[in-house]
Amino acid sequence: MEGGRCLQGWLCGLALLPVGFVSTLFGSPPNVLLIFTDDHAQWAVGAYGNEEVHTPNTDRLAAEGMRFTRGFTKPVCSPSRAMLLTGQYSHRLGIPDYIPYGNPVHIDNGLPADTPTVASVLKQGGYATGLIGKWHLGYGEKYFPRNFGFDSAEGFRYLAPGKKAAGVGKIPFLVNGEEISNFRADPHHTDILADRAIEFLRSHREGPFFLFLSFYRPHLPWDAVPAEDLAPYEGKTLTVPESSVGSAALREKLGELMRLYYANITCADRNLGRVMEALDELSLTENTLVIFIGDNGFMVGQHELLGKGNARRFQIDDKGQIERPSTRPNMFDDSVLVPFLVRWPGVVSPGSTSGAPVSTIDILPTLAAAAGVESPAGIDGKSLLPILMEEDGVSSREAWFDTYDMIYLGDDGEKPHMRMIRTSDWKLILYFDEAGNPLDDGTRHELFSLQRDPREIENRYDDPAAEDIRRSLESRLRDWMKSSSVTD
Repeated sequence: MEGGRCLQGWLCGLALLPVGFVSTLFGSPPNVLLIFTDDHAQWAVGAYGNEEVHTPNTDRLAAEGMRFTRGFTKPVCSPSRAMLLTGQYSHRLGIPDYIPYGNPVHIDNGLPADTPTVASVLKQGGYATGLIGKWHLGYGEKYFPRNFGFDSAEGFRYLAPGKKAAGVGKIPFLVNGEEISNFRADPHHTDILADRAIEFLRSHREGPFFLFLSFYRPHLPWDAVPAEDLAPYEGKTLTVPESSVGSAALREKLGELMRLYYANITCADRNLGRVMEALDELSLTENTLVIFIGDNGFMVGQHELLGKGNARRFQIDDKGQIERPSTRPNMFDDSVLVPFLVRWPGVVSPGSTSGAPVSTIDILPTLAAAAGVESPAGIDGKSLLPILMEEDGVSSREAWFDTYDMIYLGDDGEKPHMRMIRTSDWKLILYFDEAGNPLDDGTRHELFSLQRDPREIENRYDDPAAEDIRRSLESRLRDWMKSSSVTD
């Protein structure tokens, strides 16, 4: 195995690979199972140190593959999915925020036509391609997954040609060829998606295949969850984040929400286990590259927030009910840091860990290289194969840069545009308005010392002792913005 790893590592170091060269040298290219969970923070996985959440199957993937401790993505759904599938920053694709539908707004937005995706790239290499689960990259016929390289797609909201819906909740889901209303209201909808995924594996066991299995859990709402997934938390007092509010009613409400959040994660994990068992039963495990990532993070009381990049301040009234508070746009690590696991038997060392900054934009070039096909021109991501194969002297990013424009859900129409640089030690976030002016005269800008303050509580932007690092980070961020065509 070591010799194979060295040889494959040598191949990874080449700037260009002829189409089909990897598969010719090593036999058939690997099958690919890409799993995306929704609103799944890195802190909510056992393999990342959480002893209270029940995630045995996700933990198994970590034990059998590589666990990335700095896996980054966008803080909301649609831009994260765009980055995952295209290898490009979402601002290049015109998807700065999640894509809403229906009243009071109907946004005709989604992946631009003819955008290369993981599916279309692997399809050119002879892969059968399928999507099962959440899409969220445009509504209506021109945005159907089939237009972007997927041979089949189901479990996504399906707005049939010529039809309209009053809102996103009125769009039926396409499951096994049938349009199903209120699919997510079924507590067993995740089990159904896993059923369909297993059927896909059986139908394409001869390979090679690419399956994008995109679970809706643990995205809100959380109440429709099978009893068996609530069972691990019954009668247990769960740890909740420290809060300056600290009232008994708040902590009780947080404990209840944490239990539901964990139960939804456990539901996704249980069905992940079912799919992994199917790989074993079909003798597909050894030749299947499995990638597991959360589409964005989530907060259940951290920073006194409930949500992600467009979170709301967590407040309750005298009766213990959650109020409708103001939004708190953010790029906290809890929103952008996600579980990021890769298993590839015979290639990736079991139980390995990497602290390299990686992102969803790296998935397309990684899978293209693994399959021996060319990546499209102009992508922003980098192949992770040298890191996965633990090559000596492999360099990674020195910092992670990204953007988030909160176009929707802002208070009183506010649309904060955020620009971020995150190193291993520091994070700088600049906030601008639509016109490119510093939001609230620059009082929103944030600077955190991650080594001293990993929870990102103390904003040191105006700290004279941190002025030099702030200026250095801002200069690097603006250089990246210029090179990546990002405006203020």
